[in-house]
Amino acid sequence: GTGAANPIAMIASFGMALRYSLGLGTWADNIDKAISNVLAKGLRTKDIAAKGEKTASTTEMGAAILAELKALK
Repeated sequence: GTGAANPIAMIASFGMALRYSLGLGTWADNIDKAISNVLAKGLRTKDIAAKGEKTASTTEMGAAILAELKALK
């Protein structure tokens, strides 16, 4: 309930389900790319941020990944 959880693993796991269970590799590729793009922009949750870096909440990270995914469409 603190908004500190990192949603990346859960989102990446969904991508793996798309790829390996549903045969939707292109969709999974887009999820992977969206995550990579967000990380490349420097957005981090508390658990993966360097000391002193500004951090994003669970909701902010999820929203950023969704926005990247929409941009890839």
